[in-house]
Amino acid sequence: MARVRTSKNIPLKPLVVIFSDGRTELNYFSCKKSDLKGKRNVRIEPVFANEKKATEMVKYAKDYIRNNYGNEPNDRYFCVMDMDRAADADIKTALKQKPKKMDLIISNPDFEFWFLLHYEYHQGSLQNREPIEKLREYERGYEKPDVEHIYPSLKGKEMDAISHAERLRQFHQNEGIDDLNSVSVNPYTNVDELVSYINSM
Repeated sequence: MARVRTSKNIPLKPLVVIFSDGRTELNYFSCKKSDLKGKRNVRIEPVFANEKKATEMVKYAKDYIRNNYGNEPNDRYFCVMDMDRAADADIKTALKQKPKKMDLIISNPDFEFWFLLHYEYHQGSLQNREPIEKLREYERGYEKPDVEHIYPSLKGKEMDAISHAERLRQFHQNEGIDDLNSVSVNPYTNVDELVSYINSM
């Protein structure tokens, strides 16, 4: 039975649920949640899907939401995933299957690219694990999935990362790319959209 939020004449704050099967992503958003000011209703949910596919994650999230949360109109759901082992056909199917209140948050090739954007703007194609190697030029002690010790530095550079991600998105669009949810759009991330949404709550 779903756990429905109730309130006596008090407007319910929008619920944000972040799903991911990556420990780095879960650790980062747990740090972000702890750092938020005010009473924002953000929940972090690990995904225990058998396969690391976008369709599997969306299906898991939809089932979890149905079984554990109500259906408030302002609630938002986000599925966070890497593109290092993704396939375009799977992404397209997931985008069709997801409900309107759910967004797919991707990082290509991996989530550490979002971290790298805190320190530099980068638009050249990256191989798997290359964002980690570049990140270590700034954070020598970084080891995946340990985020806690670098989070204070990330926090201080968050606006730079958002600006860099927006600039990169504009670059791809200026190159005539209409579908940013593709393995071929490398590097790319829209984690900034989720972070900006949480900040605006």
